Amino acid sequence: MIRTVFSSNGARGLLGSAALGLVACGSGKGELDGAGADGVVITDARMISNVYTWGCQEGDLGRLYQGVYGQTMSLEYAPDSLRSLSLPAPGECAFGLDMFPVDAGPSGEEIPGLSGSPRWITASDDGAFTQTGAGFYFDDVFPNSRTCLEVEGVIGSGAELEAAGPLTGGGSPPASAVPDVDFAGLTLDAVTGAQTLDWGAEIDISWADHEWDNVWVQIRREREGTAWESVTCNATGRSALNIGDQVWSLLNEDVPVEQNNLYVTFENSSVEEMSDGTTLQAVTRSVAVALVND
Repeated sequence: MIRTVFSSNGARGLLGSAALGLVACGSGKGELDGAGADGVVITDARMISNVYTWGCQEGDLGRLYQGVYGQTMSLEYAPDSLRSLSLPAPGECAFGLDMFPVDAGPSGEEIPGLSGSPRWITASDDGAFTQTGAGFYFDDVFPNSRTCLEVEGVIGSGAELEAAGPLTGGGSPPASAVPDVDFAGLTLDAVTGAQTLDWGAEIDISWADHEWDNVWVQIRREREGTAWESVTCNATGRSALNIGDQVWSLLNEDVPVEQNNLYVTFENSSVEEMSDGTTLQAVTRSVAVALVND
């Protein structure tokens, strides 16, 4: 098995941005819908289905592909008050975007009409959310395992909400076919064989053609699994991204982190209105991770 990966938690605050040279190609349809003034999305709820991938191989000499090593589901409820997940303009990068919410914000509140834990269901699996804060529900689907399942088999048709009050029946959009991703420029330790992303390294990332709505790349500086700072670059409509001085200049080398991490996210999104008028933004993601830490 070929391996490279990592985890998710977001730093907050838009402090800077930079434009990048990107190689045009691939398919892109724009940013998430619903961005309003003051960083608020004019929807009431948001479901995010994340599948994290690493390089897998069929047998010793079989095909290489992006297989699933982890999966998370999150659900936020904050009527008319969700924080925006809008990306910077295509070809630009921004500091501190929180693309993996861990709460529903100051206006989060419990979903009305619940008789237990809200649930999610896909064509191949199902599970229950755990409420971890006001209006925020989370499920770590593969907490202690690593797999090489096919992404399309895990999230191919999207995920649907059950027992979720007014959100019941809503769900995330289907996944598109997941393209291969290549990371060039990582450092290989000759003794341990582990790969690292060194401060200031120039990294060339490329991916095959695809039909996902959005593509974005995030570099994260982590300590104890938490991102202390991050930069997110919108690569929608492109097939490659170079990370160099323009990105590193948005970060602070003196921040006391343990490691740098990097991933490429392919994302489909939708907004639907439920029968009672509640609006649900739903996101399906496949996240190709550069560095896996066991």
